[in-house]
Amino acid sequence: MPDVFAGRFELLDPIGVGGAGTVWRAWDRRQERLCAAKVLRQRDAGALLRFVREQGRRLDHPNVLSPYGWAADDDMALLAMDLVGGGSVDNLVADFGPLPPRLAAELLSQLLGALDKIHTAGVLHRDVKPANLLLETTGTERPMLRLSDFGIAIAMGEPRLTVHGTVVGTPGYLAPEVLAGAAPSPRQDLYAAGVTAWQLLTGAEPPERGSLPTRPSDATDPIWDVVTDLTRADPAARPESAAEALAALAPSLAEPLVVPAHTPDGEVIEVFDHLPEQAPERRKGGRRTAVVVAAAVMVAVVGGGSAAVLAVFDPLGESPLPPGTSASPLGTGVSETATPASSATRSADPQIRAGQPCGWQVAGSVEKAADGTQVECRQQGSSYLWVKTN
Repeated sequence: MPDVFAGRFELLDPIGVGGAGTVWRAWDRRQERLCAAKVLRQRDAGALLRFVREQGRRLDHPNVLSPYGWAADDDMALLAMDLVGGGSVDNLVADFGPLPPRLAAELLSQLLGALDKIHTAGVLHRDVKPANLLLETTGTERPMLRLSDFGIAIAMGEPRLTVHGTVVGTPGYLAPEVLAGAAPSPRQDLYAAGVTAWQLLTGAEPPERGSLPTRPSDATDPIWDVVTDLTRADPAARPESAAEALAALAPSLAEPLVVPAHTPDGEVIEVFDHLPEQAPERRKGGRRTAVVVAAAVMVAVVGGGSAAVLAVFDPLGESPLPPGTSASPLGTGVSETATPASSATRSADPQIRAGQPCGWQVAGSVEKAADGTQVECRQQGSSYLWVKTN
């Protein structure tokens, strides 16, 4: 019998884990459908405020994936989202390398459509990148992109939940003016969209600092003109809006999209299912839905009074659970109580294991892992992991 959260969400099986909580495949009793349910510990007011903000980012657009519901139960909170089955654009590039210009233009057009929607609604995403662009499982047919992860999104003009001098976003996709301390603006999302398109066309990771490499000499497709304009260092030289950039992309889109698309060496490009099979005994009513979690990264206030510039870089996001591991079920009467990171006497947390990602928002936190060892969230290269301290 699945555990039930807040009397509504049946937690069927854990399918991802991150620093802010565990993601479950769940059955929404009220809407009678499968969903992705992210359960997080209510550690501090900053995380909760971001949580409440994110659950309110409901934007109706075919290329936008936003939370559709949330619930709270004891010291836990849950965020419910649709399920998307084809992995991310990051996975697509990793699997197939550089994409044909027409296919890249198709994905960029959908991203710009999503940005036009959220910017018109007064929302800035602030973390546009391939890992946050999820794909429906369309096989070799026309791809369907969904802009996800509104964890650090902000409404234009609303208070910012970061310490002065803090930079929010992912290195490589940050517009130059962000690093210089400029206020958030739509043109910063457009810059990140341009970097994303450059990555689609080249198959390469963008440099974490500095400008993108120059346009290849043999790049003649008009999409490159759009990429060049989107990634200009001067924000005033970029398109004024996503709608303007989308209009500039029209020459590339004028050519019919041929599917299936192929890589330069002739391999068929396919958006396939990325989620492991659900155990038969955990399936809800025999229903089968191949999905990949569209889970938002919860972010917290950067603690302390440090004025140092911090680049938020969490490329792992929600990582699949390693083989042989599982997350602790969370029932209606959750009794696990989150304790401050400074507490010297805490019980083992069954959701924490050495070597797992922990997220920048809990960097420096000391916890007791599932096996009883003491671990600390430390930066390891470009990621943050739970590392044994004893």
